[in-house]
Amino acid sequence: MGLVNALKPLQLARSDQVDKALQKLASSSFSRIFRLVLPATAATIISWLICNLGFYATAAQSDAFWLHTNTPKPSKNGYEAVGDLLYGLKATWIYRLENPYDQPQWALIYLLQGSIMIISALSLVVTMTSRWRTVTLFLLTCWSLDWSGMLGDPLTGFCCFLGIVLAECNLSNIPRLIAPYSPFVSPPTILLSLFLMSYPASYPETAFWSTWLRDIARNYFPVTTLGVVERLYGSIGGVLLIAAIIISPHARWALSRKPLLWLGKASFAIYLLHGMFLRTVFAWILHLGQSKVITTKQADDGFGKLVEHYPLPGTSQRVLATVVMGVCVAIASHFWNSKLEPVFAKITSKLEGIVSGNAQIKDSLSNTGPLLPLRKD
Repeated sequence: MGLVNALKPLQLARSDQVDKALQKLASSSFSRIFRLVLPATAATIISWLICNLGFYATAAQSDAFWLHTNTPKPSKNGYEAVGDLLYGLKATWIYRLENPYDQPQWALIYLLQGSIMIISALSLVVTMTSRWRTVTLFLLTCWSLDWSGMLGDPLTGFCCFLGIVLAECNLSNIPRLIAPYSPFVSPPTILLSLFLMSYPASYPETAFWSTWLRDIARNYFPVTTLGVVERLYGSIGGVLLIAAIIISPHARWALSRKPLLWLGKASFAIYLLHGMFLRTVFAWILHLGQSKVITTKQADDGFGKLVEHYPLPGTSQRVLATVVMGVCVAIASHFWNSKLEPVFAKITSKLEGIVSGNAQIKDSLSNTGPLLPLRKD
């Protein structure tokens, strides 16, 4: 996120257009918020409607852990439904709450936090030279580890500030200078990054390699990060992966193919929509033709209770459900990008004009008549 959001302002700053860079940041500070909030709000409303129409019923009774754990129940009445919707809309943007209608939105508050961090950091360093920008951002990166320990966020500052450093690197001569050596540097760096990002969130002691990484973290990582070791390894791996791509012309060429460009463009829509399709299309096909069975499961009080659910099917039906869901998500994401995103962009632009006073100025000018006298002939 830091890399993408920083490229344009840094490009302007490096070409001695600091005023334009600051203007770009001022505009982004408002638009970035609504370009996150509006799509997330729309996705929550759609999921809330699907839930209360009863289309999540199969997923709620599935024996698949994610489905039955993250599928909400329909509201009891209309009054409660409105309250549940308002709670879901609020929970996305409140720390330690979770949107019941779209659980994957848990990360959006950190994207919003990261956007504000990036804009603030760029406003601080955009007038500096490239060297001092990099030094300052490295200091902010180290400092942010303490923030993350206090806030409990997934190392947002660490990723954002190093992302800006990578953007600075991308605009410099460093990739061109290292490019001849990239066939020897990039592949092992990419493999290392994937290895680090594979560190499990739970039970690292069950494998030798993850136990080894855990012990390294305990011995050498800052104390404030020991509670989020998996996120730190994931963040380090992500930074290394992007760095390896930046210096490699071959990796850049591979990632610039049309299917991957489309995937990148549709990624946010896929992120917002995949949970709905998991709990509808995927669950429907997964349990197509199945009858519910009754099993005994341990309740919270320690006693067993009878639970009626759909058992997990065979591999072929799982594959079929996954493929069909993937196709549906791709089609829906394309529709979202082509039809809804332009609407969100227009709303954001309109709101930006209102809060900046541009819309009011236009209205006042339209009501005062011509500024110059009109000719009568």
